Formats: sequence, C-alpha cells, structure tokens
Amino acid sequence: MMEDPNIKDRKKPTDHRQGKLIRLVDAIQRLTNIPHEEDYLVTDDGAEGGCSVNQKYQDEIDSILRELRLFDNSDFGNLYLTSGGRVVLDRGWGEYFNESDTAIFTLQEITSGIPYDRFMEKMKSVKK
Repeated sequence: MMEDPNIKDRKKPTDHRQGKLIRLVDAIQRLTNIPHEEDYLVTDDGAEGGCSVNQKYQDEIDSILRELRLFDNSDFGNLYLTSGGRVVLDRGWGEYFNESDTAIFTLQEITSGIPYDRFMEKMKSVKK
C-alpha cells in the first residue's frame, strides 16, 4: 500500500503561508530542530552510562524522512514573480500569488534551459 505522497502541515496554513513548498521547508526545518529538543537524548540505565535518542523523536524523524523520500518535486511548474516582489515556483498547488503576477520562466525553460539572450531579455523585462 502506497502512503500519501503529500507532506503534512506542521504549522497553521494561512492565505500567505500554504502550499507544497511551504510544507517542504517546514518539514526540513522541523527535522533540523529535533536534535535541539530538551528531551531528545535519553540516558540509558546501563553500567556504561550511555544515551540514546528518545523514541518519540526517532519516530518523528522516520516519519519526516519517509515524507521527504515520497515527495514528488516534479509537481512544480513555472517560476513566477509576484506583485509583492516574491519569486514563487508553483503549478497551482496553493502557493499564494494573484492574477497580476507573471511567469518569469516556464517549467520547460527551467528544466530544458533557454538561450542566454532570451534569458537576459526576460530578466530585463522583470527588472522594470
């Protein structure tokens, strides 16, 4: 049975904070913060006085790594410049931008490349 390939929400989604890229960044951020949790390491009761990773954090790490392994990065589409000056990579998966925002590069151009002259023309048109 294949698991859901979508990454879970780890923080509350809002109008400006939603979509696959945000969830991906949140998952990576959580993964890097786990080792800094106060009860991350558990002292072993053995004679050697060693320690191990708290099982609840190990389970969470395993879950995040599974999500990242199943994450389909081919779902992304064009590169957009928003009216607010943000660059958004999106194919309609909930990344927030409005109708006046324009595509800088298409998915085809991002994956296959474009001639340097055309690239510079697009960059100049965006810079206006």
